[in-house]
Amino acid sequence: MQESALVYDRIPLRDFISDERRAEQARELYLVINRICNSKNPVAACREEYAAAMLDLAELQVLMIRPSNDEEASGLWQQPGITGELNQHLVQLFRKNDDLRAAKFGLPGIDSQADHWILVQRLYWERFWLLGTLNAARIELGDHIDGSDWHESFLHAASVNAEHAYRRNLELPPAFEESIAQKASNAYSMFTDIVISGEKDPAEEWRNYYRDSGIPMPHAASN
Repeated sequence: MQESALVYDRIPLRDFISDERRAEQARELYLVINRICNSKNPVAACREEYAAAMLDLAELQVLMIRPSNDEEASGLWQQPGITGELNQHLVQLFRKNDDLRAAKFGLPGIDSQADHWILVQRLYWERFWLLGTLNAARIELGDHIDGSDWHESFLHAASVNAEHAYRRNLELPPAFEESIAQKASNAYSMFTDIVISGEKDPAEEWRNYYRDSGIPMPHAASN
């Protein structure tokens, strides 16, 4: 929870939520961590919560990336399967994607591209706070690889899957070459299964399995 507070201090979430909302979220985070600590298998419980949070964040991560933003924090732009094109389609995506439409439900006055962009940022930083908290718990539980952890690789794989789904919603061409698009999407989705299985180093396991498949691998800088 100490690390969770540090995560909050590093991100601009305070620009998007009230103090009351911050207190509510802090309590929710505490309850999640408490549930993990009190489980029979805290490492496995944390993995499950962490994986779910990663998938939720990835849905917003690919909407945050804009090609004109040279300081895009995730380092994902121009990675295989990530185009940075989705941000310009926010209005259509919130209309066509069930998860995004549900996130907007009950929030009046969100009509323009600018309105949706503000909402995306709020939702993203809320989920970033949760994921950062769970990642700290994962590391504290010893479920990580010193010097070459798989957190960023998981973020990339989950983001590839989110982009693939959104592009289908928008009827846009796939982010990979047509000849390997479905094969690549299936491969990147396997990363989550490997994480849930409890593999010590999911990134290494995934790379070893698909090394000779012809599927574009993440650039070395994001390993």
